[in-house]
This record gives sequence, C-alpha cells and structure tokens, in this order.
Amino acid sequence: MRIEVDAAAVRRAFYRMFHDVDEAGADVAAEWADHVQGRAVEDVAVDTGFLQEHIDKKVSRQRMDATVGVFDPDGYYGQFIERGTESITADPFLEPAADDGNDLLPVLTRAALDRHLPS
Repeated sequence: MRIEVDAAAVRRAFYRMFHDVDEAGADVAAEWADHVQGRAVEDVAVDTGFLQEHIDKKVSRQRMDATVGVFDPDGYYGQFIERGTESITADPFLEPAADDGNDLLPVLTRAALDRHLPS
C-alpha cells in the first residue's frame, strides 16, 4: 500500500491561501478606514463644515494599511481641535473614531477571512 502526496498541489494550495489572507487583510484595512472615516465625520465639531468635508482616508491594499485624517493643509487647525491648546479645550474626533474602529478589528478580520478562505 502506498500513499502519495502531490507536493506541487500542496504548494499551490498554500500559495493561494497566502494570497487569500493578503486579500482579506486588504479588505480589513479598507473596511476599517470606511468605518473610522464615517465615525470621525459624525463626531467632529461643525462650525463651517470644512473639517467634516475634509476628513479623508488613504488605503493601500498592497501594504494592507489605512490612514484616516485631514490631509488638506488648510485643515491644519483640526489638530488643535483634536488635541486642544492652552486656550482651546480638546474635542477629539479622530482618536475616538480610531478606537471604535480598532474595537471592530476582530469582527472585520473574521468576516474577511470567512469571505476569502475556503471552509
């Protein structure tokens, strides 16, 4: 009696699995950014609406990372609202949104893995 394994097939299956995990990671980064951006837009103090309109996200699916913030140089004052100054009380909108997004990471990760990896 003989049992054989097709090592090439195993290698292909592992390669596909690693690719699928990378795709899942890219999905998680994008979904996290969507959530954090939405939450920050909801939470930011609105005077003129400039900051609210300029909370944006940058997602790199290749690097599997994301950044949410105010990237427009004219929104520099958002840092003063976020962190406060000697004369302005802090009214954070990005950090609480990121914390909320981080709390969702296990759920986002499980859902992405379920979508991408075979059962």
